[in-house]
Amino acid sequence: MKLRSLTFVFLFISFVTFILGVWQLYRLNWKNDLIENINNSVNSPKIFDSNEEYEELITISLNNDFDLIDNPIFLESKTQQGKVGYHAVLPLTYKNNFYSVINLGWFSDKNQEYVSNLIKDIRKQDSFYAYTRHLTNEKQIFVPENQPNDNIWFSILKSDFEKYYKSNFNSIYYFVLFDPRIKPDINPLAFLRNNHLNYSITWFLLSLSSAIMILIIRRKHYG
Repeated sequence: MKLRSLTFVFLFISFVTFILGVWQLYRLNWKNDLIENINNSVNSPKIFDSNEEYEELITISLNNDFDLIDNPIFLESKTQQGKVGYHAVLPLTYKNNFYSVINLGWFSDKNQEYVSNLIKDIRKQDSFYAYTRHLTNEKQIFVPENQPNDNIWFSILKSDFEKYYKSNFNSIYYFVLFDPRIKPDINPLAFLRNNHLNYSITWFLLSLSSAIMILIIRRKHYG
């Protein structure tokens, strides 16, 4: 390969990896801001406002205008601390109208009585805490399809739940119970990975290595 071609290849690699390193720094700043917002929301949850936009995993307070319908479905194959179980998901109403769904978290089995007792505990509170997730129809690639006719569920998909409960959900969010007064569960920060600094350093090192290769090749060629 000619000197000019080699120089161009390594120059291109150096440029692209440098841009990727800068992009990872941008992602690092964004992730740090998100973590700070999540921490603030956990420590001081604000009353949920349907007209306000929320990031995912933001802890909010749902007041007595919200209620749960005791008709759960159980998501299959959910693990917690190495144990396989289920997530119980219920319809959530707002002022007696279907609004969304709420995930009550991990259960070791399909315990309907435990779900009913949790609902009673929630109703004893003036408000309860949960964190936000986006309610969409996007299924993760390796997750099996829901089978509503057989009441077998693997993921929370808006269209499947609307068909099953024969109601429209007006919210763009669903909620996950996160209230230690009612049921201890995993902090939403556990779902966040923040490896962007390591990724950025890796890309910058690749960029530097490519630049060094250009200098070595040109020095060997010109002596």
